[in-house]
Amino acid sequence: MSFEYKCISAIGNSLQLDKMLTEFITIFMQQTGSIAGIYISDEEIIKIGKKFDIPTLSLKISTDYEIKKNDKNNFSLVIQLKDKEYLAFLFENDCHLKNFGSVLFNLKKKICMAINTCNTIKELHTMNLALQTQITNEKHRNDSNQKMILTQSRMAMMGEMLSMIAHQWRQPITIIGMIANNTILNIELGEINSQLILKDLKLIDKHIHYLSKTIDDFKNFFRPNKIPQRTRVENLYEEIMSILGKTFEKLRITICLEGDIDGHFTTYKSELIQVFLNLFSNAKDAFIENNIISRKIIFDTKINKNNIVFTVQDNAGGISQDVIEHIFEPYFSTKNEKNGTGLGLYMTEIIVREHLSGNIDVVSNTYNTTFIITIPTSIHKEEKNVY
Repeated sequence: MSFEYKCISAIGNSLQLDKMLTEFITIFMQQTGSIAGIYISDEEIIKIGKKFDIPTLSLKISTDYEIKKNDKNNFSLVIQLKDKEYLAFLFENDCHLKNFGSVLFNLKKKICMAINTCNTIKELHTMNLALQTQITNEKHRNDSNQKMILTQSRMAMMGEMLSMIAHQWRQPITIIGMIANNTILNIELGEINSQLILKDLKLIDKHIHYLSKTIDDFKNFFRPNKIPQRTRVENLYEEIMSILGKTFEKLRITICLEGDIDGHFTTYKSELIQVFLNLFSNAKDAFIENNIISRKIIFDTKINKNNIVFTVQDNAGGISQDVIEHIFEPYFSTKNEKNGTGLGLYMTEIIVREHLSGNIDVVSNTYNTTFIITIPTSIHKEEKNVY
């Protein structure tokens, strides 16, 4: 292999500037008998072998290369690659230096191209690291925004649920009050019947347990739960109805449970409950707004080996085509006059896709709107970051 070819091969062996130049300088020294070599620029210096005078960055070489005798009777061969960028080699004598200078000059273009390539790769690596940092920061910012929006959504739902609690509690509280008043009246009239009092106390106890369960249902919904839970479709439905039941009963909204109601699956239950509460609440508002007389929601479930598909269909009059493509956008609402937040369906999609590893789709016509939610039958804790 010729001297020049070995030098050319050394130039292309690495995309790291220091490694590439170190290998080139080493090969050139071995092939020419040089006792020292140096690359110098305003950013980096690479030295190999004995010490010798470093070319100053203000040096201007008008010829192809420069041969100079130094104070120790050694000779330096210097080539200027670019402004303030040099390659220099030290020799004990000037034998063949002109030939070596010609070879070095012939390699100048390839050396400059290799240096530019290495610097470009370094800049790209730096830009990539900066971009990765920016992406990480944006992800954290996006996560923070999602947490804030989720909190806003839950606060809006909490206000609606306070009204639902009032409906849930009104009847049992009225019954307890009536029993207490009747008991007081019987005592005042001296008509004490221990069997009747025992029966009334048992009825009071039953309603107190109902009130306590209602509070637990609401409390559990708003408590953050980052552990997937195994549940049955029927149990999920019962928890939803414990929150919505009285309100929907008063508004004459019928919910029909169909499909695989006995099926088991593992997921973030409170997150999934929020999804259905959002969908049922939107259907309720549509029933009222569109003055629907016969109000019906079909809640259908189909389970296969890997997925569970929930279908929520209402007959509340459908969603117009110019609106349906925007319903999952944040802060988009058709209920501004009713203080709609525009967060319910946006957070529904976020929960389904990002928290529950699923998909949500919607189809609508003049009469019906159908939401189709598909989630895995089993989700592991490490898979998702649930807020």
